[in-house]
Amino acid sequence: MKLIRITYYLMFVMSVLVFQSCQDLTELNENPNGVEPSTVDPNLLISTVLTEYGQSVVDNGFGNVAGVMQHLEKDSWSSAFNNYDWEEEEWSGYYSMLRTNKLAYERAVEEGMEFHQGVCLVMRAMIFGRITDFWGDAPYTYALNAEDGGTDDILPPFDSQETIYKGIIDELATAASLLSKESTEYSNVSAEADVFYGGDATKWMKLANSLALRFYMRLSAKLPDYAEAGVKKMLAESLISSVDEGCMMSYIGSSDDDSWPSNTEYDSSSSNFKRYKPCTTLLYRLNELNDPRLGTWFNPVEIPIVVSSLYAPTEDTVVDDVRYITPEYLAANSMMIFDESTFKQAVEDGYTLVDTNSVYVGLPPSVSSYEPYDYNLNPNPTQGGGNVHVSYLSDLFKDAENEYLLARIFPYSEVCFLKAEAAYYGWGGVAEDSYDAGVEASLEEWGVDDDFSSYIANDGVAFDGTLDQIMEQKWIASFTNASEAWFDWRRTGLPDLQTGPSPLRDAIPLRFYYGSDEKENNATNYLAAIENLETTSYSSSDDNDSAWSKMWLLQGTDEPW
Repeated sequence: MKLIRITYYLMFVMSVLVFQSCQDLTELNENPNGVEPSTVDPNLLISTVLTEYGQSVVDNGFGNVAGVMQHLEKDSWSSAFNNYDWEEEEWSGYYSMLRTNKLAYERAVEEGMEFHQGVCLVMRAMIFGRITDFWGDAPYTYALNAEDGGTDDILPPFDSQETIYKGIIDELATAASLLSKESTEYSNVSAEADVFYGGDATKWMKLANSLALRFYMRLSAKLPDYAEAGVKKMLAESLISSVDEGCMMSYIGSSDDDSWPSNTEYDSSSSNFKRYKPCTTLLYRLNELNDPRLGTWFNPVEIPIVVSSLYAPTEDTVVDDVRYITPEYLAANSMMIFDESTFKQAVEDGYTLVDTNSVYVGLPPSVSSYEPYDYNLNPNPTQGGGNVHVSYLSDLFKDAENEYLLARIFPYSEVCFLKAEAAYYGWGGVAEDSYDAGVEASLEEWGVDDDFSSYIANDGVAFDGTLDQIMEQKWIASFTNASEAWFDWRRTGLPDLQTGPSPLRDAIPLRFYYGSDEKENNATNYLAAIENLETTSYSSSDDNDSAWSKMWLLQGTDEPW
């Protein structure tokens, strides 16, 4: 792991190289800042691609997708986060990374830099993989060829997901080959510019193979024979094999732009931090499992609520940092004790929920069609005002940076759970061994691995041979990188997540809406692409381009619903 090294010079170089997939040809010859692409150092370009991609992983995995996967909820400015009230999502940022990455690759070829070529191919695969994971069909074959001047180069057709997935798997094989030499055989490698691995070619080679394993598994429900053959092949290759080899990126913390999103060092009001709340789905499962990550991720509630007549006839009072309300007060005000199995119906029936958990209290998924800052009888029900009756993120997440606030791009725990899933299908290996290794790796990644031996013996944690358990622990381990949990949930339906009472649709979404830039500038190809989406009972009011329409990857699989 290395610190992000974002410099003003890198930002300056990047400003020249940001192009969208459909950019006007005349713009390609403009160079207002005087940087010459034909001589720029590939190290500078690669560093820009790595840092921007790493930050994008957190932006999504700690952002709206964390709400989708019920890791977190927000109690203010929350409609998109909690209720899937999404708008069009632009992909121009990813294509900007790809354009810079392409120039870095071309310069690396010109200079004979095989290490840099391999890294660029890994990043190309990773970024295109993220695009098709989020949206579905997308420009791929012609996406970065605007300078060639053909019609398809200027207005690129959308490739099918099958083409993209198979294409990036092939590119990863080429990358792994380029990165398989001894470090002494590569030239002009800058350890500082490589903010993922410090110039370690072997680790990059293992990342390439591990990514191929991820994408083969992504296809396991849609193309099971192809996936099985690919998984078996990758299990015989060198993969990420320790926590230290995981692909992580830390933050500098020198400004709000290069700090953890919930930090309070650059937000003196702490308003943003206060909006994040643990979702009851994750919080109470961690509590049931006696999970040591619980206290690392979340703080105990400041003032718990107790339903008791201890201080009657006073109906509602705070004594020694505990709030007491009487049963009569509860009944007279149409209140009901929170229960995970019944809360949705209780809200629909008009009850106000009261959570009496004494240590940790979460925010239920989609609990309100409005901002749920008044949840659990909050005495200060204002946007960004905080809530003493609901838990916050732990103080760890107030920091601008620390050793655990990482962009978890590809942690070792994910490799272990992929191997456990493969073994469950009978594709090689021992499921229990890989499952246990994944649990231990995740605990180590969060600094609580001393608790592994006791935790792995707990009811619900000790391996029971089911796919449900593998995917549940992988879902837990994906905290702060919920995108991977989303992609897993779509193809397996696991864990079995249920919507709350107030989502935009009564189902978890499946994809991002295409952005307005593509609709306006590449309309013909956009309209052709959305014809390949399969509408569902939840997408009817959106037509084809809906967050609830099924992309090719999910069509015919009966997953997740």
